[in-house]
Amino acid sequence: MYNNRIDVSPRDRKKYLLPFVHLCYDHDSPFNTKGPKFFAQLLFMAVNFKKYDDSDESLSVEEIDYEIQRLKRTLFDD
Repeated sequence: MYNNRIDVSPRDRKKYLLPFVHLCYDHDSPFNTKGPKFFAQLLFMAVNFKKYDDSDESLSVEEIDYEIQRLKRTLFDD
């Protein structure tokens, strides 16, 4: 899986993570029992979230987890 990961630039990160935020935190979602760490681990295997536009560095599982939680706080004003 690591060989053919989808590249996502920092400016597209929010748009790409938004559906996963809803999967984690929407009360009507069948996946709301799974935490953001679960989705961060799956995303890490399938997606290469670039740290910076011109960088070869990618976000770690912990950083993806943090981004999902941060986006949730932004959307739901917790």
